[in-house]
Amino acid sequence: MASKVLDKTEKAIEKLQKNVLDKKIQRGESDSLDQQKLENEKDMFTLLCYKAEMNIALSKIAEALENMMMAKELLSKFPQEGVFLSMLCYNAGVELYQNKQYKQAIVWLRESYEISKHGHSVGPKNQARTLRLLANVYLEDNSHENLQNALNAVSLANTENRHPAGLFLKLKILLLQNVPDTVIKPACEDLLNLKELTVDLSLHALQVMSENKRMELVTWFIEGLLKKFEHTKDIGKLLITNTEVLLQSGMIGQVKQFIEYFITAHHTGHPLEISVKKRFHVIFWEQAASAYEAEDFEEALQWYNYSLSLYTQSDSGDQNLAKLHRNRANCYMSVKDNGKAKEAIEDSLKCDPLCAHSQFILFKLALIEDNNKKACEALKKLCELAVSDNVSETGDNLSLCGLVALTAQQALEMDKTEAACIALEHLSITSSDVDQVITALRCLIRIKLTVSSGSSFGEKNGIDEIIKYVRTGYNKLLQLQDLDTSKKQYVQNEADWFIKIAWNLALQCDENPYQMKDLYCLCSQLLLLTVQDDSSQSRQMTCILMASAACLQYARQTNEQNEKKCALEECIDHVTSCREMCDKMREFSIGAYELRCKQTDTLLILYEFEARMHLNDPGVEKVIERAITMSGLDPKTFEILAAVALEPPSHNKNISVRLLKIAIRKHLQNQQPDILKCSKLFHSLVQLCLGNGSAQDIIGQQEAWNYYTEIFDLIGKAPKGEYPEMEIVWLMTKAWNCGIQYFSGNKYTEAEKWCGLSMRMLKYLDAFKNNYEDHMSTVYTDILVKLETPKDRLSLEN
Repeated sequence: MASKVLDKTEKAIEKLQKNVLDKKIQRGESDSLDQQKLENEKDMFTLLCYKAEMNIALSKIAEALENMMMAKELLSKFPQEGVFLSMLCYNAGVELYQNKQYKQAIVWLRESYEISKHGHSVGPKNQARTLRLLANVYLEDNSHENLQNALNAVSLANTENRHPAGLFLKLKILLLQNVPDTVIKPACEDLLNLKELTVDLSLHALQVMSENKRMELVTWFIEGLLKKFEHTKDIGKLLITNTEVLLQSGMIGQVKQFIEYFITAHHTGHPLEISVKKRFHVIFWEQAASAYEAEDFEEALQWYNYSLSLYTQSDSGDQNLAKLHRNRANCYMSVKDNGKAKEAIEDSLKCDPLCAHSQFILFKLALIEDNNKKACEALKKLCELAVSDNVSETGDNLSLCGLVALTAQQALEMDKTEAACIALEHLSITSSDVDQVITALRCLIRIKLTVSSGSSFGEKNGIDEIIKYVRTGYNKLLQLQDLDTSKKQYVQNEADWFIKIAWNLALQCDENPYQMKDLYCLCSQLLLLTVQDDSSQSRQMTCILMASAACLQYARQTNEQNEKKCALEECIDHVTSCREMCDKMREFSIGAYELRCKQTDTLLILYEFEARMHLNDPGVEKVIERAITMSGLDPKTFEILAAVALEPPSHNKNISVRLLKIAIRKHLQNQQPDILKCSKLFHSLVQLCLGNGSAQDIIGQQEAWNYYTEIFDLIGKAPKGEYPEMEIVWLMTKAWNCGIQYFSGNKYTEAEKWCGLSMRMLKYLDAFKNNYEDHMSTVYTDILVKLETPKDRLSLEN
């Protein structure tokens, strides 16, 4: 839009000029026409300046330069406009410089200076400013080729006006030219002697000299600056920069001398500002950390002591001071000066008594001195602080859990298992890192197993602690499985490790069934975290079966009735779970585990029966029915069940008799019955019926009579001599004694019945027949005589 306006304006000015020229031709020279011509030229000058500015904005640099040169030709008629044109050229140069069009910028800046030099002065300050910018543009355009041009421009600028920026730029150019120090030093002196020199510019000069490795000049220049600014508030900046420059240049000896100088001044009337002290603390700690990392502990200690020297008594509550003392303590420990390390850590605790890191250092000192008691005390305090809300070391890169883990590692490396266990216990309870918890638990278990191997197994609650660790590991793995599916393989591997530990321990806990039960239960739970295949399910079934057996064993041993009841009920729960797994395996494995499942079924019957019998649970009848309906269940199982039924506190004779009869029936159903076993079972049945020997137990005697009948039948069918003669003797004696008891009570009919039964068995004896026959025959005759006597018969009938 401006371009269109200016084009129209230019046409109007040219038309006016033509009119003036025509009038001059017609009328000749006149003052009024000369004045009109001059006014038109003035308008043209202004127009050209505007067009130049407009073309610069439109990036039409060539057209703008042409406009400016045409305006410059008219400048002799309007010398008072030189300042305007000079500033226009300067502004154009600035804009081109900012746009990185350096060559064009040089042209415009040189024109600006030339216009102001030829009688159109804009003042020495503006001229110097233009020349300084020109020098900078030379450097930016091509520093190596234009260094001399840049130096000429800035030297001319400094002649026009001694400005700090110009003197600094000259120093910078001389350094780039790599001239000797003797040439650069006068430029530095010019800076030092300048009243307007600021600390910030001085620091820039220092930095430039340091970057160009002019360290002698740096040292000399710093001395001058310290004298120049010693009474100013900015002296702290200078001290910091001087220190940093010397450090960057590797002048460690000089920097230490300088540090000792201003620290002395700090304590003798020239105190440093708080911000400056903070900055020095940062510098000293950085140097100390680098030295410590390089294992130069003496050097690190020296830097920490520099930092300490800046503190006063009023800073005693500063937690950074507490950390400083801890760092010093670490350095002292590294150089084997434990006495000073103790002093340093005590100073740290005075500043911050609730610091976990201080306890960590006390722990390390105790380990070094082989003082296990103090090491454990410090470690316990550290663990307490690690879970306290009052911990002062929040935000430290080394988390407190990591610190505790480090104590555990150091204790293990030095074979201090008691201290290691304290740290590992803490991690297993408080750490949010599951990997860290699992690692801690594995270490704890190994330590406890090592301790147990050197003593009677299971002493000092060692197994109970391991059970606790395994259970914690299971809970953590279960939590991890639910939260992070990518950790599936890790969970399976760790679960396998814990299973091996629990299983092997369970096998060694035969004297403590309660621990055995817990371990087998944990194995079963951990197996759920592993790959679920037939093998895993089979192992899980075994674990549950073993857990139910352990519950029974514990119930047999304990005298506490509530505990006994709980153990028996838990046994029944395990039996139910195991039976369900067995049924599932049958269903999905298609007979592959049939034999295994049959064996398991038998054991489950035995376990459940014993548990329910001791609980006096009516469900025992269902167990018996289940046993009866099970195919292939051998008679021995029923014999065992019968024996269990007689155990206290149940002592259920009826159920035992029932089970013995089933066992006998099972034997007799075989093609070749085991006569020996049958004889023993009949022995048990007769004993149960006639055990108390009471003549009033009519029902028991009747049952026994029935069993004798079956026995006669069995003896008769069995090959001669197969039925044990001693069993026949026992049965004969039992019946005889029953008859004699009746005979003594004048009950001759019953006496004859039982003694007659005994006489019938006499004929099956071989070796022992002669021992009994005469006596029994005589007594039996007496019974018959008594039975035939009317008086006796009458008394019996009455």
